[in-house]
Amino acid sequence: MVEASEYTFDFWKMLFGDFTILIYLEIILRVVIIMVYTIFMIRWIGKRVVGGLGSADVLLIVAMGSAVGDAMFYPDIPLSIPITVITLIAAFQKLYVYVGIKYESIRKVTDPKVMKLVENGKLLKQNFTEDDIDENEVYMLLRQQGIKFLSEVEHAYYEQSGVLSVYKFENPVLENSILPEHLESLKSKERK
Repeated sequence: MVEASEYTFDFWKMLFGDFTILIYLEIILRVVIIMVYTIFMIRWIGKRVVGGLGSADVLLIVAMGSAVGDAMFYPDIPLSIPITVITLIAAFQKLYVYVGIKYESIRKVTDPKVMKLVENGKLLKQNFTEDDIDENEVYMLLRQQGIKFLSEVEHAYYEQSGVLSVYKFENPVLENSILPEHLESLKSKERK
C-alpha cells in the first residue's frame, strides 16, 4: 500500500503500471484455466449450488466482482489489469454460450440436463443419482411448490437451474402425504 506522503498522481501508471506485455499473456492463460476449471467444478457440485442461475452466470458474477473490487480498492493495481480480466471474462462467457448453443455435445458436458423425478405420483428414484438428490430433497422441493400429496403430481422435472417444475393432475386422489409429520408412514408404504 502506498503511503499518503509518497503518493503522486500518474495517469499512465494508474492505467498500465510498470508491467510488460507478458503480464497480459499470463492473465489470458489464468482466466481461461480458472473459468474452465470452475465451470466443471460447479457442474460437478450440482444444480443446487447455483440456484436459479446457470453455472457460467455464477462464475461471471464472482469473477467480475473480484476483478472490479480489487481495482477500486488497491491503487497499486493498474486499471488495465482488471479491465483485461473483465473483458476476458465477458468474452469467455459469450464464447461459452455460443459454443453451448452450436455444439450439443459440449452443452451436455457443461450444462446439467433436466431430470424427471416424479411420474404419475411415484418417485423415479433411479434418476436421483444423476444429480445427487435424495427423496427428502424432492419432497422439500415439492412442498415449496405447494404440493401436499405425492399423488397430486403427474410429472415433476428437476430443471437445469435447480428448480422443480411440477405438473399436477386436474382431479388427483389425495394420498401419500409428503408433509414432514407424515413422511415416516409414506416411507414404510414404499418399502412394502
